Amino acid sequence: MLSTQDETAVKSFLKISKDLIRRKKRYIEPRTYDINGKKVNYKQAIIDIGIINKEDIWKYILELNEEDCFDVSFDRNLKMDTNSEIFEFKKVINGKDVYIKLTYRETNQGLVVCLSFHEDSKERRK
Repeated sequence: MLSTQDETAVKSFLKISKDLIRRKKRYIEPRTYDINGKKVNYKQAIIDIGIINKEDIWKYILELNEEDCFDVSFDRNLKMDTNSEIFEFKKVINGKDVYIKLTYRETNQGLVVCLSFHEDSKERRK
C-alpha cells in the first residue's frame, strides 16, 4: 500500500503524464528485459502481450489510474543522475499481468519515459 505522500505523487504524475502523452511528449526506452530467466527485447515483450503496434502502449498507459500503481521510488540508474521518481504499475492487458515502469524527464517541455512494459515476471508476482 502506498503512503499518502506517494498517492499524491502518483495522482500528480498521472495528470501531468497523460497531458504530455496526448501532446506526443513521450519516449519508449529500448531495453532488454529478463523475464522468467529469458532475455526479451522490448519489441518482443509487447508482441508477447498481444500488442502489435508499439504506439498502442500509450493507449494503455493513458488508461492507468492511481490504484494500478504499487510503488514509487527514486531512479536507481546512477549513470543518468536524474534524481527522478520512478512509478511502477501493474495492469491486466489481453489477459496478462503487465508490469509498467514510467518516469518523467526534465526537458524544455517535459517528457514521459516508459522504462518497462512487459509481462510481469513470476518472481515479482510473489
